[in-house]
Amino acid sequence: MATTTVYLIRHAQSHPSARIPHSDWPLSDRGRRQADRLAGLLLPLGIQRLVSSPFARCVQTVGPFAERAALDVALRDDLRERYMAIGFDDDFQAAWRRSWEDFDYARPEGESSRDAQKRFVDAMDEILCEHAGHTICVCAHGNVIGLYLNHVDDRNGREAAERLTNPDVLRIRADGRTVEWDRSFRLEGLAGLSSDPTETPMDGE
Repeated sequence: MATTTVYLIRHAQSHPSARIPHSDWPLSDRGRRQADRLAGLLLPLGIQRLVSSPFARCVQTVGPFAERAALDVALRDDLRERYMAIGFDDDFQAAWRRSWEDFDYARPEGESSRDAQKRFVDAMDEILCEHAGHTICVCAHGNVIGLYLNHVDDRNGREAAERLTNPDVLRIRADGRTVEWDRSFRLEGLAGLSSDPTETPMDGE
């Protein structure tokens, strides 16, 4: 079976706001500049398909690349960020740590790590099946990407998720049922535009 290559992107820096739903948080001014520069870095990768979370910060991150590469953006709801039901005045870090220590932990109306991981993994499996043998780009969020890396290799825990930057680009190789994170991959030029890891705790929602 032909190898499928996935460039898994965490969105650029967003602008969280208590006044709007977390699905509608836009990119910050810096995030928009990051997205514009990221487009040029992605062009040489030979990406043939583009799939994204429907959340505004993801769509805006890949928008400049989609335009320059003349690619449509297919939205997939199950790539959305995990909803932790945490307000701006709550202790995000405590809930974040607990959610990695206990995958079944969830706040009222929130989503557990286990449930978020399952729906994201199922979505990725479908995407890999639909685009087998192609080079594709998937844009999503730090929490669910971290949970996906944990699924690929359970040695990837909270620390791996916290090392993700805004934006970040990881390379995943899939060959049949075997899925691997290519840790040796570094997108040239990315380090110069990325924000620090976990640049804002609320961005984990």
